[in-house]
Amino acid sequence: MSIRLSGTPASPGVSIGPAFLLDVEEIRVKKRTLRTPEEVESELERFSDALAKTRGELESISDQISDIIEGKQLIEVHILLLNDPSMIADAQNLIKNECVCAEYAVSRVLYEVLERFSAMKDPYLRNRAVDVRDVGRRLIANLLGTEREALVNIKSPVVLISSDLDPSQTAGLSRKQLLGIATDLGGSTSHTAILARSMGIPAVVALNDVAESAVPGQTIIIDGIHGYVILDPDDDELQFYSELKKRYNIAEAEIALNAESAAATADGQPVELSANIEFSQEADQVHRFGGYGIGLFRTEFIRLLTPGVEDNEEMHYRAYKHVLKTMNPEPVIIRTLDLGGDKFLSSIPTVEKNPFLGWRGIRICLDRPVKFSNQLRALLRAAKHGNAKIMLPMITGYDQVLQVRLMLERIAAELDRDGIPRGDIPPLGIMVETPAAVLGIDLLLPHSDFVSIGSNDLTQYTLAVDRGSPYVSKLFDSMHPAVVRQIGIVAEKCREAGKWVGICGLMASDPLAIPLLLGFGLNELSVPMTLIPDVKEIISVINMNDAKSLAEQALTLKSSDEIRKCVLNYVESKYPEIILDEIHREKNDRGN
Repeated sequence: MSIRLSGTPASPGVSIGPAFLLDVEEIRVKKRTLRTPEEVESELERFSDALAKTRGELESISDQISDIIEGKQLIEVHILLLNDPSMIADAQNLIKNECVCAEYAVSRVLYEVLERFSAMKDPYLRNRAVDVRDVGRRLIANLLGTEREALVNIKSPVVLISSDLDPSQTAGLSRKQLLGIATDLGGSTSHTAILARSMGIPAVVALNDVAESAVPGQTIIIDGIHGYVILDPDDDELQFYSELKKRYNIAEAEIALNAESAAATADGQPVELSANIEFSQEADQVHRFGGYGIGLFRTEFIRLLTPGVEDNEEMHYRAYKHVLKTMNPEPVIIRTLDLGGDKFLSSIPTVEKNPFLGWRGIRICLDRPVKFSNQLRALLRAAKHGNAKIMLPMITGYDQVLQVRLMLERIAAELDRDGIPRGDIPPLGIMVETPAAVLGIDLLLPHSDFVSIGSNDLTQYTLAVDRGSPYVSKLFDSMHPAVVRQIGIVAEKCREAGKWVGICGLMASDPLAIPLLLGFGLNELSVPMTLIPDVKEIISVINMNDAKSLAEQALTLKSSDEIRKCVLNYVESKYPEIILDEIHREKNDRGN
């Protein structure tokens, strides 16, 4: 009997193949006592040799994957960790002072580091324990003279199953070896997800028990579109997914042919279709997918690959400069650090029972003006390299916007005084993410140059639903009438004030939401880069007069199901078959 597991879709597509279980064990070594000074010196030399060998392995992987920017960056982070002077000194001191073997000293040091990382409140920093563990495993394996299980030994393509993947393993994967990836742990922004998307390999993460449930060689289906993994599928499931895979690949190939064309509706109305990015190097790929500019640059994600970057003005400047020069003259909306909620810095000494309603977004930035100024200085310096726009997260009052404007003017004057080149102060926009911002939009617009609706948080705060909660996440629904009506209000007020308005978040790429968003008159949709071709295809079959009628009708409906049905009745004769198939499947899943 087949088993279907549900997780987080990390990279779109469908794959079918044999399971390859990668067993990544914890670091476990025996303590060996050194009895003479000569043994201590020998052990120190062994440690030094293992460091050099491990460094060589990582550099070799980096060279092999030079065409995958994200993978190369991850390996560079591992090399930095390996060269950490404090870690090296701590291990050497244990060898000398406690007379223990090198592998035991390394394991002791690494466990202490892992314990500190695991205790961090900030999930992005907490997840860096994966990097530390990976470096430790490599180093200890070289000290013990054993080889870790290598994916290079795989003779034919497989579906990789693991509890979790070490970043260096993921970065060294070959497209020819893998059909798909499924892991127990991870999220949509994990190393595995980022690299799987870069390589175009279907992946599902956060499955909880796939590594325990799967059997080596067992046929596995990876549904990276909806987030399902099917173990030992029956004939009907194999037939369905084989056909879905074929149609998905054909549709993707056809859609990719139109990547260079501008996004426009069936009746010729142009639509700005922009990319969401987390890392500066992703800007290099936006035009390949057919995107126009950057609608959301999440600057806090830079910290995934560069610990401590929050306080480093130069690192911010280089990242922004690269994106702006790459996209010039197209617009780049750079969101200031959106920390808090589930993204607390470990350095912030606070404990909140309800962090999503607490110290987050612009609130943290304004309460820490010195640190915030580092980012604003970098933004002003980089602004001369392209079409920059600054966006503020979690705005609930116009006074917050005014404070940032004053800071920008002060910093601009300081840069001029010091003779540091800068661009003009960029347009300053706000994210509308709370009912407070919606209801007070008329108060905010006079002080804001543009608006971007953050559909994820707007849904969360409107419906009082934590979408990460296993108890209420099923209630998270951006098509709820209360959410749809608020988007209509914001679009109308922006149109009346002559202000540009876009939307980012999951809703911007939802096939059934897109006609409504266009009907409300939004200027821009900002979506994950790999989804741009699909969204462009959806936009191309929509008539604007029809979209406006649908949006008006949606405002009168009583439930999200009624709204979806209303849109579905319109698009059934227009959307590509593959997209309709996904919609019907999602509808059935909600009903189960």
